[in-house]
Amino acid sequence: MTHSHPRETRGGAEIAALTLFQALKGRSARTWFLGCAGVRSEYRLGATLTQPYGPDDYLYHPGAEFDYFKFANPDPNFPKALGKLVSELRPDIVHSHHFARFGVECFSVIKRHSPDTRIVLSLHEFLAICNHHGQMVKTKTLHLCERESYSDCANCFPQFRQRDFFLRKRYIQTFFADIDLFISPSRFLADRFREWGLPEQKIAVLENMPPAVHGNASDLALPEPAAARPSSRRVKAGASASGAGSVQATAPARPLRFGFFGQMSPLKGISVLIDAAKLLNKMGLRGAIIDIYGDYSNQPPIFQAAVVEALAEAGQSVSYHGAYDNRDVHRLMQRMDAIVVPSTWWENSPVVIQEAFANGKPVICSDIGGMAEKVVPGVNGMHFSVGQAASLAGAIMDLVDHPERLCEMAVTMRRPVDLDTALDAHLDLYRAMLPQRLDVV
Repeated sequence: MTHSHPRETRGGAEIAALTLFQALKGRSARTWFLGCAGVRSEYRLGATLTQPYGPDDYLYHPGAEFDYFKFANPDPNFPKALGKLVSELRPDIVHSHHFARFGVECFSVIKRHSPDTRIVLSLHEFLAICNHHGQMVKTKTLHLCERESYSDCANCFPQFRQRDFFLRKRYIQTFFADIDLFISPSRFLADRFREWGLPEQKIAVLENMPPAVHGNASDLALPEPAAARPSSRRVKAGASASGAGSVQATAPARPLRFGFFGQMSPLKGISVLIDAAKLLNKMGLRGAIIDIYGDYSNQPPIFQAAVVEALAEAGQSVSYHGAYDNRDVHRLMQRMDAIVVPSTWWENSPVVIQEAFANGKPVICSDIGGMAEKVVPGVNGMHFSVGQAASLAGAIMDLVDHPERLCEMAVTMRRPVDLDTALDAHLDLYRAMLPQRLDVV
């Protein structure tokens, strides 16, 4: 189950759920998929569940406005339709990759209609903890929240009182009690939910299914060692390449390419990245190009205008490519020397980090949350101080001056587990809940 359908949106939860579904079917498991319809889907009057994508693929058409405050689904038709579906299929496992749009009540519906079914929920954000899109940052200042606080929540959302947040938590936890296992892709996220109230014995830390890579990974271009490269100059602002004041530095024969992939929103740190590019331009660094793949058209007009202005000021060190199809991400990443993840919120286990590692690319990321947990400095990437453009610029300069470190990380970087290994890890968790009933090979 997932809150959208991968035929309609390609977010991290949708991709992880689809990959798991396809992998299970590849092992001859009897498997079904349930996603939610979006605005692009045809709504069939009177049909809560339809099957436009195949006999094992169900689409839920929400019939009421969802309550995103306490993740309640007021659609009167859904419990009956879901209960009937579960009663007919009698699944051993229901693995949900989200609870938005279905509503947290769906777990109780499943248990009521199929008591022997075990329910697994993969956690993707801090949605149950934080009403601010599950990102645990203050609404006004965008400062990070270190922990849950009813008073802080009420300050962020003055239309609600502290008691409303208390009741919100109790409402969600009531239905979470029907879940047999919570899977967290990072220890950081697991610890936050344990502090929030999830039982430690119900939490397992396991990465989401890895994204598939198309093409031959052995064909990826690795940077040459610095000794094999001709040197170039980093020019101080106002100085010519041959003039006084230039600084000799080891740099590649071609500029290193640093890629950003994802949503261009404030909390994804796009402003930090562009400001870092401006600093590099002021220092006259010629050995780096920042390639930005993403879309900001769905952001507030003020932010859109700021991005347009910032891109214009960033100069030729930034190349903006616009939106991209997620199916092309591996081909595009193979052109990069490193991937930049400058998010200013905690993140959990960003798909872009999985994609980067799958393509053998080191990651330069903010030093907080699940990002810092996944990226080990000097082994598979670098950290910089969250929100600090100068720190990010310094990390980029370091690789331009010492490109041999890219070769070193290419050796020490551990590639993500393959699809079969990841699926085996999921099946091991399933079997632990159903020791005598699961015979998937």
